[in-house]
Amino acid sequence: MTDRFDHLAVQGTCRSLLQHHSSKASILWRSAFLMVQLSQPYIATGKTIALTIHTFVGRVMSLLFSTLSRFAIAFL
Repeated sequence: MTDRFDHLAVQGTCRSLLQHHSSKASILWRSAFLMVQLSQPYIATGKTIALTIHTFVGRVMSLLFSTLSRFAIAFL
């Protein structure tokens, strides 16, 4: 019986940690995206494409991390 309670306690701790890290990563990506300001020289040099790609990759990575975290939580 004690082993079952220990297992449930570990499950709860792991879920809490994964949810915490997932939400922190999501907030970090959102704040980084909102802090970017495009200046005229930045636009004129064509770096907006690189920024767009970087932002897209960042969002995909965030989504992937979030999905994997939820997948791990579901099986704990």
